[in-house]
Amino acid sequence: MRLTLALASLLIGWLAGGVAQAHPHLWLQQQVRVVAKDGKYTHVEIEWRFDPFSSEIEIPLIDEDKDGKFSAREVKVLGGEMLPELAKVGYLTWISTGGKDFRPAKLPQFSARIDDPASFTLPDWDRSAGDSGMAMPPNKQANQPALPQKRGPRNLVYILKFALPEPSRTVSVTTYDPDDFMRIEVDRTALPAGCTLAKHPTHKAEFIRGYPVFADRVTCQLP
Repeated sequence: MRLTLALASLLIGWLAGGVAQAHPHLWLQQQVRVVAKDGKYTHVEIEWRFDPFSSEIEIPLIDEDKDGKFSAREVKVLGGEMLPELAKVGYLTWISTGGKDFRPAKLPQFSARIDDPASFTLPDWDRSAGDSGMAMPPNKQANQPALPQKRGPRNLVYILKFALPEPSRTVSVTTYDPDDFMRIEVDRTALPAGCTLAKHPTHKAEFIRGYPVFADRVTCQLP
């Protein structure tokens, strides 16, 4: 198994700068969950649901036995390849327990699955917008793969569970790709109790400089 196409493409995009007007090439819906013990939060868990088109390209690379689900071995191999690479970019995630935002310091617990039928769909969008009409740097080009086989939409899903450095009554989570190659938006219909959703005042994605998309921030507070 090799790194999934979405992750590999994204890592290439981080290696060099480039400017172009474009929509994101990958789209993820994120759910945020919190774990509390003895009146304080101890862990945060984020779930990434890849858009159906990207998922249908990725899933066959992970599902080596082609049975339509991920075995424990397949998830272990995926995590072993993918987590160290995501660690280099802080898992695209910032956490705050009331002070300055920080990156997760330790490898998270990781799992993955296939949602079939898809739990996250969205209208079609032009994945390659901005990749024509001007000279595009390689890191901003969207390679158009062969169309996936005809089937109902599915989602590739990653789940990452992070331990907080110390228990806290307050926690916020912000996840985004600064280059907006991969758009990450929080599922506002699935916020945990005691949590609110707002835009982060400073963290933003910009595929083209000057056109920011401020990142979603989930903030949770225990009484």
